[in-house]
Amino acid sequence: MWVELLNGFANVFHPLTFLLAIFGTFVGVVIGALPGLSGSTGIILLLPLVYRLDASVALVMLCGLFCGSMYGGSIAAILLNTPGTPSASATVLDGYPLCKQGQAGKALGVSATSSFIGGLISTICLILIAPQLAKIALSFHAADYFALSLFGLTIMASTDKDVVKGLISGVMGLLISTIGIDSIAGSDRFTFGNYNLMRGFQLLPVLIGIFALSEVFMIVQKGGEREGSSQQKVGRVLPSWLDFKGFLLAAVVGSVIGVFIGIIPGTGGSISCFLAYQVCKKISKHPEKFGHGSLEGIAAPEASNNGTTGGALIPMLCLGVPGDVVTSVMLGALILIGVRPGPMLFVESPDIVYMIFAGMFVIQFLMLAMGLGCAKFSPKILKVPQTILMPLVAVLCVVGAYSNANNMFDVFIAIVFGLIGYGMKKFGYPGAPLVLGLILGPIAEQNLNRALVITNNDWSVFITSPISCIFLILSAASIVYAVVSNLKAIKKDSQEAESK
Repeated sequence: MWVELLNGFANVFHPLTFLLAIFGTFVGVVIGALPGLSGSTGIILLLPLVYRLDASVALVMLCGLFCGSMYGGSIAAILLNTPGTPSASATVLDGYPLCKQGQAGKALGVSATSSFIGGLISTICLILIAPQLAKIALSFHAADYFALSLFGLTIMASTDKDVVKGLISGVMGLLISTIGIDSIAGSDRFTFGNYNLMRGFQLLPVLIGIFALSEVFMIVQKGGEREGSSQQKVGRVLPSWLDFKGFLLAAVVGSVIGVFIGIIPGTGGSISCFLAYQVCKKISKHPEKFGHGSLEGIAAPEASNNGTTGGALIPMLCLGVPGDVVTSVMLGALILIGVRPGPMLFVESPDIVYMIFAGMFVIQFLMLAMGLGCAKFSPKILKVPQTILMPLVAVLCVVGAYSNANNMFDVFIAIVFGLIGYGMKKFGYPGAPLVLGLILGPIAEQNLNRALVITNNDWSVFITSPISCIFLILSAASIVYAVVSNLKAIKKDSQEAESK
């Protein structure tokens, strides 16, 4: 293991790979800082470049973008009182009050330092846990992979506020994945005589439409510039030793929470940041400062959401099940460049795996350097007018969709799914389950057929196989838990409305 890891470090410090790691991290910070964009949007915009690079080099760049966007979201949260990404939602609670006190630089410095701590701890956990989990996953059979695919889809759908809408979105993705030539029988399905549909809906145009173009349409529909002001002055950035000692415990606790939340498929930084904030508030010696510019209140959510990066990569690399929305897009990117995540990746391409491990480690230091070094220039990122930014993003989306196969039909598909994604956002349907259904649909179908062929159509194999049975129980439990939680939330809201 350690020899492969050292080789991974040697490959990461290859000039081209290292430059692309810097580029990916920088792009991630910028995109994360711009409200309305996210890490998933950044990955989609870089996809045309990604699948023309060597797979391992491309993955290091994507990891840099992933980690950079997590930190970048705190810039807008601190300076504008608007989270750049959902994962920075809790950072607003203390980041902006500290900014209003004239200490924007200190807030950005604490955010960068805590993000570094969270990312470093999560990377260490990724290196230690992922290979062991992959060894267990090597014992999976066809029935187990089918149940795992079902589990990944249900848990991603059930983490949405409205479970029914999440499941509907996932089923839509599964139905869309059936369009094209049947991999088992070889017959056309739902092509309606259009030869372009024989290959099904390609993943890249769908990703561009659901996540990127839909955001463009939403912002254009709102028609206004982003709220807030980016005129805050940034003073001293590097935290003092006394400040560092004050928020170190919160950063470590937030990191651990982030790793564990990240490992659970379908969760992510938006959940872990609030959980870490509440936990650290309870254990803090000065809980009364939370909400009024507490350094611990910035450190806990920022360490936590960066802690989810390594945690979310564990189920994606080992099982092929993404940990959050960004890793679901990364999963699509991996498939596009010919890398199939799962336990066999550790056997067939260990060089790629350990290069990701080494890259994640190096990226944390790059992110820290950028966060501290560029903090004084951060307000300028937020001054980019939406009237310039959105047309640029739209053009990149069209170019990216066309470059998939030099086919205008893919551009048409991206626009159609952009409109579908826009409608889904308007009516509260999440996009991630749809994309995950499109990715996991073929895997589930093939393993379902394979399991039934092996057992002569004996459906009991999904119950008699211990691993499959566990995943099916977890799938049902995740849906039931989400439904019960939503019903309780609705009941609580109605009671509060009545009391008013």
